[in-house]
Amino acid sequence: MKIRAFKQSDKDFIISLALRFMEFELMNWRDIEQTEEGQRRLAHESVSNPSPHSEMFVAEAETGELLGFVEVRPHTDLLSGIEQGFIVSIAVSTEGEGKGVGKALMLKAEQWSTEKGYKQLVLNAYMKNERAVNFYKYLNYEVEVLKMVKEL
Repeated sequence: MKIRAFKQSDKDFIISLALRFMEFELMNWRDIEQTEEGQRRLAHESVSNPSPHSEMFVAEAETGELLGFVEVRPHTDLLSGIEQGFIVSIAVSTEGEGKGVGKALMLKAEQWSTEKGYKQLVLNAYMKNERAVNFYKYLNYEVEVLKMVKEL
């Protein structure tokens, strides 16, 4: 497997993984169809109109099969002003699960951040996505901020 820069021919693959971000129980107030459409829209925007400072990397098997991707960009911590790397999104295909694809993509994001001179790499994850949260904890990421929601 190799991790390489995004190519335009990867667009459909990236968009196809958009719903992987919803493979856990959503909070009751989230409309499933609206959330699915939002995930597709965000994926489409990432590949069609990327931020000028973001970069995307794709995991590709030796056979040419695409296995996952990670999108990163600069981020400034609002409280400290510290420049950080930020993982916009990361997803692994079902075919790539259990093969070290996620770990390789995370290592690529860390390498990218280090090369940019950042001392920290941050990401957001839904607390109910226990699989992802546990994966990030396994890689020594720590929970710093917790978003709280109350249905009224």
